Amino acid sequence: MDPLQYLATYLDDHRAGATGGTRLARRIWRSNRNTTWGPQLEELADAIERDQTVLEQVREAAGISGGDLKQFGALVIEQVARLKPNRRILAYSPLSRVLELESLMSGVQAKQRLWAVLRLAVPLQPEWSQFDFEALERQGHTQLDRLGQIHEWAAAEMMNSD
Repeated sequence: MDPLQYLATYLDDHRAGATGGTRLARRIWRSNRNTTWGPQLEELADAIERDQTVLEQVREAAGISGGDLKQFGALVIEQVARLKPNRRILAYSPLSRVLELESLMSGVQAKQRLWAVLRLAVPLQPEWSQFDFEALERQGHTQLDRLGQIHEWAAAEMMNSD
């Protein structure tokens, strides 16, 4: 298979992940907007959404289209993930908060690796030289650091809940 075909599939997969991750980030913010971390969670959700937009721009620059079925699948999986048992039936659970943050952290780590791969792929796709993949990767580190702080708070809240 041609490396560009691999990249197209790779970008389709990351687009699906970005769709689910953006929705998850927004849900975490909505569920926690009235906490101490509400403003930071909103900033993170905004940043993750901007990263998804950059990913769409990267796909467009390379003339990559399609992948809608994978994106739909990510939306379905994100909805199904809400059904996990969290020890509470109707209310948001401290356990839900911790697990959702861990899922989002995994997604941000995957996104960092995406930017690193795309940085290496610029010689194959010169039109990608307009994107600062190194800066995007650094932003991912910043996002992970902030999520780690919020996760520590969420885990302490879970341990101290009744």
